[in-house]
Amino acid sequence: MIPNRIDIDGLLFDDVTIDEATARIVELARLRDRPRFVCTGNLDHLAIAAEDREFKLAYEAADLVVADGAPVVWLSKLGGTPLKERVAGSDLFWTLGRASADTGVTLFFLGGVEGAADAAKAALEKRYPGVKIIGTYCPPFKTFGTQEEQDRIRDEVKKASPDVLLVAFGAPKQEKWIAANLERLGVPISIGVGGSFEMASGMLKRAPVWMQRTGLEWAYRFGQQPRRLFDRYIVRDVPHLAKAATKTALSRLAKRRS
Repeated sequence: MIPNRIDIDGLLFDDVTIDEATARIVELARLRDRPRFVCTGNLDHLAIAAEDREFKLAYEAADLVVADGAPVVWLSKLGGTPLKERVAGSDLFWTLGRASADTGVTLFFLGGVEGAADAAKAALEKRYPGVKIIGTYCPPFKTFGTQEEQDRIRDEVKKASPDVLLVAFGAPKQEKWIAANLERLGVPISIGVGGSFEMASGMLKRAPVWMQRTGLEWAYRFGQQPRRLFDRYIVRDVPHLAKAATKTALSRLAKRRS
């Protein structure tokens, strides 16, 4: 079943639960009729898309877009069309691992900091012994932009021929890279997963469940990496949330009056 899509601050999000999203990804992976990709959208993605046309076009071309961040769900409620729930990429990592063990769908981990993909693979194999992870590759940061390295990345992925490719380059890099390389990879479905490998491996600690449920996971992450995340969270995201909330509330009010 194709889920309904809801417009949130200019991006369309699929109204799915995490179980529905996982099942949809497995379904698309098994089709193997054409390459597709998934975006895991959060507040930072909304802010970037407002300024970056290429990034927004990648979202518009995506086959499935899930609400990775709590503020996206808040905005959907404020707009009067609430999404079912948050579908965090860090949780989707684990549900896809379980689905791989259950269905035989194969996974490939691309990107992350050095050692993260291999450590995440080990963690997933420990939790779900039957998971099918058929490869990992972490491109060197210094040579990533060279033609030689780009060719090698594509060769590594094509050689493994996974059903699902998890790409952890960070936004907007991963979404743009997937959109640009989709037709050349030969992978049924690719997903941008941000820092999921680092979290799964324990290199970064995930916020306590109560903070995840109350939308404070960003604060926990900020506490771990304040210098790295200051510009993202404080300079870009907080002002954008205020702007998006105001715009959404005014739009809903205008609709009521009309």
